[in-house]
Amino acid sequence: MRKMKRRVNTSLGEVGGDARSLLEEACDLFESGERTRSVKLFLRAAKLGSPEAQVNLANLYDEGDGVRADFDKARHWYKRAIAAGCAEAAHNLGVGYFNGGNARWARHWLLVAKSMGDEDAEEWLGRLG
Repeated sequence: MRKMKRRVNTSLGEVGGDARSLLEEACDLFESGERTRSVKLFLRAAKLGSPEAQVNLANLYDEGDGVRADFDKARHWYKRAIAAGCAEAAHNLGVGYFNGGNARWARHWLLVAKSMGDEDAEEWLGRLG
């Protein structure tokens, strides 16, 4: 599991103060082990447009951490974050497809991540052969 994303990347655009404060609180709860409460706050911040919260929520659904694993929900939130310009979301979606055995979509999303500036995408593309 990647560390929870807190940084508000200004290149992704500003989100409202409510989303930022919800994101911070959700990260604190997650790090203290309160998964259920953190998921609820990540969801609220994600719906308010926080790409960091969207990636965090997608990661939780992808890995089944604090929620039942659900790749469809993970994919939904990754795509929302990608639309907001988050390369990490494209990378994680590609890795999710890789782990699920879908090389075609893994390659697609890893190439998207690479084009968005993700430095780790090339390594994963190499694993696809």
